[in-house]
Parts: sequence; structure tokens; C-alpha cells
Amino acid sequence: MPAPTLLTGTLNNPHKTVPNLKGFTLIELLIVIVLIGIISSMTLLSMNSGNQRDQQKQEAERLLPLFQLASQEAIIRGMPVALEYSRHGYRFMTMDSGRWHSEIQDALFKPRTLHPQLFIELQLEKQTVLLPDQAHAVPNPHIVFTPDGDISLFRIKIGLNGSDEIFTVSNTLGNGLTIATQTATPAL
Repeated sequence: MPAPTLLTGTLNNPHKTVPNLKGFTLIELLIVIVLIGIISSMTLLSMNSGNQRDQQKQEAERLLPLFQLASQEAIIRGMPVALEYSRHGYRFMTMDSGRWHSEIQDALFKPRTLHPQLFIELQLEKQTVLLPDQAHAVPNPHIVFTPDGDISLFRIKIGLNGSDEIFTVSNTLGNGLTIATQTATPAL
């Protein structure tokens, strides 16, 4: 009996096993790779904005204990400790021989530069202070922590470019050192 033939013209031999070829075509693989790339980039973009917001919050939360430590340091040393701000960072200073100097001995009070998307606004005695883009060569303190435990009254706003959320660290007569979050309202 002759071997049966398939429509494709090949012999249908029941004794010979032909591997069942299954798999993905090149087009299918390329589509999957493109989809993975798109999903990955969207995930990274959403994580990046979350990280910036987290950095904004962390920076505000870092200031509160730093201020408390600076106040304690001024009391222990018996000399004032000060803080100077720029739009994108800040540095602590100590007084030596009647002049302010950047604090370089204590790693806790090292100069800090903010993430490029973050910015600082400073108010002293309810007046907005125009901050330079970078710290001056000659120290110019904004907030002073005195040896008797007094701290200048201030309000520091830490914002994120493109975000309506603002973290505020302040020292007021009624509440002392506090941290708060607010959402900026758009101007009408």
C-alpha cells in the first residue's frame, strides 16, 4: 500500500515522527520587546517623579532635627551657630574670632546641595528673602541659633518644580519648630 500523501505534497509516514515546530516569529518577538520597553520607560518615569517628591519630603524632614542639633550645638559650644541659604542648598556656619565660617568639622552640618528639581524659599519675620543661586564666598547667615537657645523666626518652603505640593519648615512664637505640607492654589 502506498504511503498516504498530505495536501502539501509530503508523505504522511506514521512511523517517522516529525517534530512539531512551534515558536514565535521575529515580528512577534519585536512587538513584545517594544511593549516591554514602553512599559519600562513609563514605570521609570513614574518612579522618578515619586523619588523627587520623596526627596522633597526627606529634605524637609531632615531640616527639623538639624535645627534642633544646631540649637543644642550653640548651647554646648557657648557660641552661635548659623545657617545660610541659597536657592538650591544651604550651609551651617560657626562664629570664630567674631567672623562667620563654614562649618567643616562636623559632618552633620556639612554644606548640602538640593536635588536640581527642588528649590527653597525663605521668609524671615514674614518678609521673603531673595536667595542667591549659590552661597556667597563671604558667609551671610540667615538663621541664627544662639547659645541661650533662641532661634530666629523663619519659614522655609521646599518646593519641587512642576509640583503644587510644598513642604514648610518653620519656627514661630506659638508653635516652635514645625513641619507642614500644603498644596499651592493656582492663581485666578
